[in-house]
Amino acid sequence: MRLPVCQPPRQISGYTLIELVVATALLAILIQLAVPPMSRLLSDWQRDNATRAITDHLALARSEAIRWSRRVVMCSSADGLRCSPGSNREWKSGWLVFQDIDSNGQFSPSDKLVAVSQGVSGIQSIRGNALLQRFVFMPTGMMASGMGTLEIIPETGASQRIIINRIGRIQLSTGQPAE
Repeated sequence: MRLPVCQPPRQISGYTLIELVVATALLAILIQLAVPPMSRLLSDWQRDNATRAITDHLALARSEAIRWSRRVVMCSSADGLRCSPGSNREWKSGWLVFQDIDSNGQFSPSDKLVAVSQGVSGIQSIRGNALLQRFVFMPTGMMASGMGTLEIIPETGASQRIIINRIGRIQLSTGQPAE
């Protein structure tokens, strides 16, 4: 008669509840440390994206004025169909670029639309200095509207200024972080 051979008990592999709780707590701490830098990075990216969109359209307006030997206007627009009223300094909702054929500074059916922007997201404000509502480029590429500044204020982080001098040259400067 043979006796049954005793086998050692099988070892069960896996995680204990304590190991799972510790790992989850460590993961939560790491996420809390990573979120503020990521939100700052996102805010800076949105600010830079808005800056790039505006400077690209300003350069387009200037080059179209030179190319077609006509006045070209870039104005703030809330609806994408007409320029905003003079009391509105906000550019966040969008802008128009058009050949001002009738030289009245407003977009009308006789003018040729060059570009339209529906605005940018993730930005608190894009404001012009004084009552700056439009940039007017003459056929020489010079600005009829004089020097102007737009300030892009993100939700968090440093603001950025777009400064356009009288000859149409664009300069960028970064401001103080928003509170």
